[in-house]
Amino acid sequence: MYEFGKFISKHLLMYILILIFIVVMNISVFFISYNNIVYGINKENPIKILDMISDNLSYKNEKFELTHNTTKILEKNGTWAVLLDDEGYVVWSFNIPKEIATKYTIQDAVNFSRGYLSDYPVFTQKYKEKILVLGYPKGSYFKILSNYLPMSIIKRAPYTIAIMLVLDIIILFIVYYLSKYRVMRKIAPILDGLSSLSNGQNVTLNVKGELEKIGEGINKTSEQLKKQDNARANWISGVSHDIRTPLSMIMGYADQISKASDIGDDTKRQAEIIKFQSIKIKNLVQDLNLVSQLNYNIQPIKKSSIYLCKIIRQIVSEYMNNDIEEIYEFELSLTEESEVVSIEADERLIYRAIQNIISNSITHNENGCKISISLDIKENIFILTISDNGKGISDEEIKILHETPHYIQSTDDRLDLRHGLGIFIVKEIVMLHNGKIEMSSKLNKGFSTKIYLPI
Repeated sequence: MYEFGKFISKHLLMYILILIFIVVMNISVFFISYNNIVYGINKENPIKILDMISDNLSYKNEKFELTHNTTKILEKNGTWAVLLDDEGYVVWSFNIPKEIATKYTIQDAVNFSRGYLSDYPVFTQKYKEKILVLGYPKGSYFKILSNYLPMSIIKRAPYTIAIMLVLDIIILFIVYYLSKYRVMRKIAPILDGLSSLSNGQNVTLNVKGELEKIGEGINKTSEQLKKQDNARANWISGVSHDIRTPLSMIMGYADQISKASDIGDDTKRQAEIIKFQSIKIKNLVQDLNLVSQLNYNIQPIKKSSIYLCKIIRQIVSEYMNNDIEEIYEFELSLTEESEVVSIEADERLIYRAIQNIISNSITHNENGCKISISLDIKENIFILTISDNGKGISDEEIKILHETPHYIQSTDDRLDLRHGLGIFIVKEIVMLHNGKIEMSSKLNKGFSTKIYLPI
């Protein structure tokens, strides 16, 4: 937990630094955008121009005159100027527009001194008992009472804000992408490791940096689970081996007793029951051993090119040659294409899977049934269907069969647990071959199993 907190704190500090960088960048963009305008305002703002006119305007030969340099500055800025006497008459003017009057009242002077004169933004200043008026082109300034702002600033503001916003979004996206990439690059091996661990695979992570301790913890967990799996598999294998010898002796003696001529029929019948139940235990032990091998990846897969039709015929022939009761009937439907197309698979495991499904139909339909086997190819996939018209199972039981990993067939008839460990073995074998399995059944309407194997 400490390591993860350290990891988050490091990224939080990085985000704070990036935020500071964005603020500094916005200030820089604003300064660069408005530097020339602000510099121009400070150098030649209206108040300074008015002061310059006052300093350079003189009265000679009964008329007012402005120095040549000052007039050049006024022309450069596109400005005009008038001088009003105490009665409101224009006594001097420079570049005055046509719509500007030559006589104003005191009220007019008060009004335009705060804003506009005929839509021209104007600025006023007292000059020797007179009023000096400086006018700018229309739309050059925005005035509110005594405050003013160049229109160039207002017009540029949306573009400046848009540029700053776009830059901020680009920077945030880059930071987000790089941060996500960096975080996922560190976390991805851990997530993959946890996923592999949940699927029962061994994991060895090599994580450096802030999450190194978490990687080491996952490696230790994987090693511990591996030891437990090996111990469990070895235990099942050992028990299977230890049971095999005494079970063979029980089966051998039971067979001898059942065939002896000097004992009664009841004893022979009991010996046959012992023999039959011993065979069931032997098959169950073999299934447990195989499940253990498949589950813990102990069983090596030996794939080769095989023909499913050949395996199906071989299995059915063995059942028929072993004097299977006449109440069981086989029906084969193998397409011509499936006869000539092979598949890469472990022949022994595929054989066992098909045999288990058929065996289930025989075992759980003691009154007999018809077993139908079909094999077809669609869209480069083998579709193997094995179905019977026997007792089947209920909707509730088929739901349990799909959701429950596996269960051992019970000897208690009241539980009616059918299609148990054998089906689980089939599932495991199909999954090892990258296929899928579908089961369907209705009570008293048979049981059907479909296996899809990619070619």
